[in-house]
Amino acid sequence: MEISAADKARDFGVLTGVIGGLVGRGISLLAPLLVIPEMLKYLGDPVFGVWMTAVSITSMALFVDFGIGNGLLTRLSKAIGKGDEDSARGYIASAYAVLIVVAALLLLCVLMVLILFELGSLGDNLVDAKLDQVGVFLICIIIFIVGVPASVIHRVMYASQKAWLSNVWQVLGAVLSVVACFAAIESKLSPWAIVLSYSLPPVLLMFISAFHFFNCYPVMKPRFFDISKGYAIKLMSVGTGFFALSIVTSSALNLDNVLIAQVLGAEAVTAYAVPAKLASLLGLIVTTLFLPLWAANGDAFARGDYAWVRAKTLRMSFIGGVCVSVAGMILVIFCDDIISLWIGREFQGQENILLCLSLLAVFMAITSPFNMVLNALGLIKVQLVVWLLFLILTVPLKYIALSGGRLWLVPLISAVGYFLIVGMFTCVYVWRHVTCLAIARANPDDEQKSSL
Repeated sequence: MEISAADKARDFGVLTGVIGGLVGRGISLLAPLLVIPEMLKYLGDPVFGVWMTAVSITSMALFVDFGIGNGLLTRLSKAIGKGDEDSARGYIASAYAVLIVVAALLLLCVLMVLILFELGSLGDNLVDAKLDQVGVFLICIIIFIVGVPASVIHRVMYASQKAWLSNVWQVLGAVLSVVACFAAIESKLSPWAIVLSYSLPPVLLMFISAFHFFNCYPVMKPRFFDISKGYAIKLMSVGTGFFALSIVTSSALNLDNVLIAQVLGAEAVTAYAVPAKLASLLGLIVTTLFLPLWAANGDAFARGDYAWVRAKTLRMSFIGGVCVSVAGMILVIFCDDIISLWIGREFQGQENILLCLSLLAVFMAITSPFNMVLNALGLIKVQLVVWLLFLILTVPLKYIALSGGRLWLVPLISAVGYFLIVGMFTCVYVWRHVTCLAIARANPDDEQKSSL
C-alpha cells in the first residue's frame, strides 16, 4: 500500500521529534550538572540553598498555566491538520493573551508579597547576605513567570510537527545558559546576577524563536485582532481537564516519599529517593519518545487517517516497551556501581527498588502512546477517572506494605496497580474507540442511520 504524503510528514515529524528530544533533553540535563559545582563554590551554601529551593518551587509550579499549553497543543494540531489557518491563529493569539494576563497577575502577587513582607526589612538592618538571598529568589520566580507566556511557542512548534525545531532552540538556550553563567562567575558579578545569567537565556530565546518561527510561517503569525473570547474559552475548557489531570497524576506518582516519611521516618526516604532519582531517567525516555505523537495524532484525526493512528500507536508501544526495558535492565545490573560512583555509598534494597520502578516505567512506556491518542482527542475525563482510581486504591496498600518496613513493595504496588488499573483499561478503551471512529468513517450512512 502506498504511503500518503501526510503519513510521510507525520512519520518524519515523530522521528525527528524523538531524536531531537533525546539530544535536547540530554544537553538540558547536562547544563545544570556543569554549573552546579561552580555555583556552589561561588554562591556559598546559604545562597545556593535559596537558589535550589526556588528552582524546586518553579518545577512544582509548572501547572500555573492552568493547562492552557496542553489545551493549545490539542486544539492547534487539529486546526493545522484541517488546514484551518484562521482558527490556528485564533488559538495561538488567545493562548498568548490568556497567559500574558496570568503572568501579569502572578507578577502583581509577587510585588504585593514583597511589599507586605520585605518592605520593612529593606533598610539598614538588611545585611548583604540576606539581600543576596532575596535577590536570587526573586530572579528565579520572575524569570519563571515571564517564561509562562513565552513558552507558548514550543507548543506551537510541537503542534506544527516541528518538535525538532523546538529542541534545537532549547539546546541553544542550555548552551548559552552555561556560557553566560561561567562568564558571570569569571567577572565576579553579584549572586543575583549570576543566577540571572543562567536563567535568562532560555526565556530570551523563546521570544527570539517565536519571532523567527512566525516570520518563517507568516500564515500562523498571531495578530491582536485574532484574539477571541470563544477561542480562549475553548482552550480553557480543555486546559482545565489537563490541569486537573496533572494534579492527580503528579500526586499519584510523587506521594511515595511523603508516605515513607510518615510511616518509617524521614531517614528512610533517602534509601528510596536515590534509586528513584536514578529511575526518573526512564521517565525522561518515555516523555521524549511519545510527546511528538500528540500533535501527529491530532493531525491524523483531523484528516481521518485512523489506520495510521492504530498502526503507529502499536508500533510505538512496542518500541517504547523494548527501549525502556533495555534501559531499565542496564540500570538494575549496574545499580550498585552507578550509585556508589554518584553518591559514594550504597543503600539497603536499592536493586529491588530500582527493579520495581523500572517495571513501572516499562508499563508506562507501553501505555503512553495510547495516552497520546486520548490527549489528541481531548478525552481527559477518561484518564482522570482511571488515575483517581489508581490513587485511591494504591495509597492504602502502600501504607499497609510500609508497616513491614519493606520499601520495595511501594514501587511494586505502583507498577502492578498501574498495569491493572491504568494500563489495561487505557489500551483497550483507545483501541475500541479508534476502531469505532474508523468504522464510522468507512460507513457514514450507517452512522447517520444509527443517529436517527
